[in-house]
Amino acid sequence: MIEAPVEMPLAVDLDGTLILTDMSALSAKRIFVRRPWMILGVLLDELAGRRAKWKQDLARRLVFDPAELAYHEAFLDWLTGEKARGRTLILATASDRAVAEVIGAHVGLFDDVMGSDGKINLRDRKKAEALIGRYGEKGFGYAGNSRHDIAVWEHAGQVIVVNPQRGLLDELGDSADLVFE
Repeated sequence: MIEAPVEMPLAVDLDGTLILTDMSALSAKRIFVRRPWMILGVLLDELAGRRAKWKQDLARRLVFDPAELAYHEAFLDWLTGEKARGRTLILATASDRAVAEVIGAHVGLFDDVMGSDGKINLRDRKKAEALIGRYGEKGFGYAGNSRHDIAVWEHAGQVIVVNPQRGLLDELGDSADLVFE
């Protein structure tokens, strides 16, 4: 395991990484049961390329208890140790920022939260650009779980894979510094 310097901030993905579910799917499921007429609006936004907008619309209506979510416990324990070392932790997710803030506050380890904002869907290259803009090329570590995270790992100074999608480790080769299965 390569231990990053405490000065290198660590950005942590939410869906499938910190938590073992997808908040957009959970939001849609819970909202559509009560407001099925919203399905059409979400579909139209998706077809028009406005994914961040429908995520925000659902987030505004979602009521949930973050304590009921399934967390990746071994990774959460490791993050607690990193925080104790003095490392800056950022929750960086494509989920809507409002949802991410509730989860971040519940976990209690994150110094900042970055998320989709109704205009920008913070995924893939958009997430990479945002992190590079804040911390510079190779100036941050990143923990993720999916192929969407490859665009971020390409610019990260530390690559952490958590709960990897099938085949992801083969795709990454030996570039992962740390893996939590």
